[in-house]
Amino acid sequence: LSRETWLLSVVMLINRSGTMAVPFMSLYVTQYLHRPPSDAGLIITLYGVGSFFGAAAGGKLTDMVGFRPVQIVTSIIGGLLFLLFSHIKVFSILCVLTVIMSFVAEAFRPANFTAIAAYAAKGLQTRSYSLNRLAINLGWAVGGSVGGIIASINYQLLFQVDGTVNIIAGLCILWLL
Repeated sequence: LSRETWLLSVVMLINRSGTMAVPFMSLYVTQYLHRPPSDAGLIITLYGVGSFFGAAAGGKLTDMVGFRPVQIVTSIIGGLLFLLFSHIKVFSILCVLTVIMSFVAEAFRPANFTAIAAYAAKGLQTRSYSLNRLAINLGWAVGGSVGGIIASINYQLLFQVDGTVNIIAGLCILWLL
């Protein structure tokens, strides 16, 4: 596999390891913000809506400006939005921020898949995608585990670490690819 394929997979591992706040958003809303379970359900639904539209927009943006800038910008801005999320307590603002945050975060993925296609050596596309998918799954496992530990300490810290890891992933793309 090409060097770039390995680097993209490492970046995806970093990016998805940082996805530690999402599995705990409902607990954040109910236990930290002391909102009813219906509000937690709304936040999770809004996250899904933003993700749906973010993936479509990420594909369109990738077609327009290329995969590298989309990956860098969505990682860094997504990270900043997660940092902001940790400081907002007004529920209506959290709802709007959740849609925006998930939109930006999910716009990363089509650009990353396009980068894999661009960097994969001829005849090794399937292996390149498989490595990336492994990085995604491993990242979710690591992120969920570490996120559980961090959530038991401080929910705000959970979003701050998530945001910081996303920013690091964007900077890795900027510097390494």
